[in-house]
Amino acid sequence: MQRDITDAYLRTVKPPEAGRLEIWDMRAPGLVLRITPAGTATWSVRTRTRDGKRTRPKLGTWPALGVSEARKRARAATAAIEGGADLVEEKRTAKADRLARAQLKTVAAALDDWQADRTPEWSDRYAGEVARIVKRDIEPAIGKRALVETTRADWTAIVAAKKRTAPAMASLLYRVCSAFLNHAEAQGWILAPLLPRKGLVALAAPPDSRKRVLTDDELRAVWTAAEEVSPKSGAFVRLLIATAAREMEVADIAIGEIDLEGSRWTIPGDRTKNRLPVTVPLPARVVVDLRELFPAHDEPAPEWRLLGQIAGSGFRGFSKLKRAIDEASGVTAWRWHDLRRTARTGMTRLGIPRDHAEAAINHISGRSTLERTYDRHDYSAEVIEALSVWQRHVEGLLRSAGGAEIIPMRRAT
Repeated sequence: MQRDITDAYLRTVKPPEAGRLEIWDMRAPGLVLRITPAGTATWSVRTRTRDGKRTRPKLGTWPALGVSEARKRARAATAAIEGGADLVEEKRTAKADRLARAQLKTVAAALDDWQADRTPEWSDRYAGEVARIVKRDIEPAIGKRALVETTRADWTAIVAAKKRTAPAMASLLYRVCSAFLNHAEAQGWILAPLLPRKGLVALAAPPDSRKRVLTDDELRAVWTAAEEVSPKSGAFVRLLIATAAREMEVADIAIGEIDLEGSRWTIPGDRTKNRLPVTVPLPARVVVDLRELFPAHDEPAPEWRLLGQIAGSGFRGFSKLKRAIDEASGVTAWRWHDLRRTARTGMTRLGIPRDHAEAAINHISGRSTLERTYDRHDYSAEVIEALSVWQRHVEGLLRSAGGAEIIPMRRAT
């Protein structure tokens, strides 16, 4: 059927009971509206390509695409085909490209896979930091993009943006991005790393290493200030000072890790930064703290954490407690991690051999790969002795201040 098609006319047309009804337009050569029994009306243009092949590119459906616009598209399509284009083939290619792109791993999906693969090797705290950086800085910028289509400029732009707003965090963001992209290269997700391997200093130089070490008077003041906060908070502070452990290791101390009779605390490998367990001595005052914090029921679960405000949970609220300790002690410009540095520095001052002091804070970075391969000594006895010397030093500081109310730290046996 051929006629001068109008929208008004099409509203009167009934779908065929079988087959297809084709209406050819008299104004736009080659423009056809095909109507199916289901009522679907599809515009197409019928013509031949430059090499004589029949072609019928679709233009859209009526009534979404009205008659006037269909004619414009038909004339444009005809002109393009006469100029050498093959619109049908172009659509097929575009569709194939879309399907292929749908199979490409997005940045967000690749980041999820990387974290799932690497999380068993990371401490809980580092895994949490990575997850926060991914959600806050990377995914909002390029998370929906296909990883293989991202460029070095995309990744350096993310780091540069962070450097403008939070320079101290830009270095960590760079290291997270670099680790992810190196993993992606190893997995074959990308052909080459998208950040320069030695670009950290140029793009996001890490801040200067902290050097803060508390003096003996400051350390005594912080310990004493811990007497003025809640029992759980006080135990957290005293554990940090006495054991030189990391914040989250102390914060999540659990019943199953503690031997009160032997005055020992074993931090399991899944909670340490280097994934190696370590057993440290507990001073008498800390043993008393922990004994008083044990739950009243007879058989608490080994994973029951002692220091949290919610029963069985770990300690949180580091900033609030830090402010309280600062106010009570008068000591300022320090961080929780500085207590660990203070203990390590103090052990050297007390004459403890370097490798023993490093083992006491569960460091392995000071030993070469060759040493770690052939020297399998676990330094467990040296850890106990090194920290016992440190704890006796702290005890002496408290005694020199006339702290008769302080329960003495007994010598480890």
